[in-house]
Amino acid sequence: MRILHVCHNYFPSKGGPQYTMKHISEKLVSYYGDTVQVATTNSLYGPESKLFKKIEPAVECLGDVEVNRLPYNRWHYPLIKFTGKVYGKLTGRYLPRSITRLRDLDSPAIDKMMAETDTDVIMATTIIYNFADYPLWRFKTKNPKPFIMYGAIHLHKELPANSPLIERAKACDCYLANTDFEKYELVRYGVPEHKIATVGTGIELNDFIVDKEEVNAFRKDNGIRETDVVIGFIGRLVKGKGVAILIDVFRKMHSGNKNVKLLLAGGTTEYVPEIRRVIDEEKLPIILVENFEDNRKAVLYHALDIFVLASQSESFGVVFLEAWACKKPVIGSKMGAIESLLSEGVDSLLFKPHDADSLEKTLDILVEDAAARDTLGNNGYQKVVDHFTWPKIVAKYRAAYQLGIKNFENEFKGTLVKV
Repeated sequence: MRILHVCHNYFPSKGGPQYTMKHISEKLVSYYGDTVQVATTNSLYGPESKLFKKIEPAVECLGDVEVNRLPYNRWHYPLIKFTGKVYGKLTGRYLPRSITRLRDLDSPAIDKMMAETDTDVIMATTIIYNFADYPLWRFKTKNPKPFIMYGAIHLHKELPANSPLIERAKACDCYLANTDFEKYELVRYGVPEHKIATVGTGIELNDFIVDKEEVNAFRKDNGIRETDVVIGFIGRLVKGKGVAILIDVFRKMHSGNKNVKLLLAGGTTEYVPEIRRVIDEEKLPIILVENFEDNRKAVLYHALDIFVLASQSESFGVVFLEAWACKKPVIGSKMGAIESLLSEGVDSLLFKPHDADSLEKTLDILVEDAAARDTLGNNGYQKVVDHFTWPKIVAKYRAAYQLGIKNFENEFKGTLVKV
């Protein structure tokens, strides 16, 4: 099979969709001998970010996958943001979609690659970006292709009936849902169930096997005693991932228990200076690890005792799989996709979203109960073995591509005309 993958960022950018796209792309080649190309942006950061760092070369081969890093327009983002504020104050309304859509991802180069591809199928992620409109204009091209959407929609809040995200989900030939929660929410919005495949993402368990001496050395270097309990988060260090509420809760916990420490690890973001301020001014025992190498990730997970993702919303949460791969207990928000992935009391504990008191009480349970931590962590590990290893996940992805091709051929058979 010849496949074009389209995403807003690709390795070495960090994030759930980026992680999944890299592994799926390379493993389709190694497992099945498929030919995979990637069309992505040329910045380390997302198109909506104020940060920009160009990645070169423009075309390179990674893991036998051809990666095309293409330019996009970004000069207009501040202008749209300013105009939106003024327009809102004057009218009480949002800017028209015809204007705000330019903020999603304006890359004529990516659109051109999609229009001219000779692959058998296109798969894109995520649904908030403009390339997800491909099914709406593909018949203006010479050779329209089946289109698979890995949407990663955060459905914890009700969407308007005319949401462009739902229209995009309806227009694709197969929609890849991370969880059954996402699937049945989309069905409720009117997306045909036969077009949706629940897949999720995967993990390589061997990547999380480490030398205990490395872990001990990390803990010693960071002043972690044997009696300490380390609460940790590894991921994008931004408010939306729950870092702020986690710091607030830790501040309160540490005032009553000096044996707890907090580990925060991830790439540099606009929120990191605030974390540094808390460390420097409040002298809290927060261990901040920025921009670590991938081969250090397993050491970080093994160094902590409890993993927390206090995110306001998620479409999946691959970090839960990573923590489970290291047999660590996890805590997540009791909402949507997270609640669908986690089995409370079996492999995890849940807290009320946005509720610091609830998170603190949930953390206290595991801080005080080492046996419970072991039980939850071991059960999480078994869940990964049973459902989320890469061979199982990649097989589901490939089956979804074939379903999308079949749906495309069935729906448009006899109507495909060269233009």
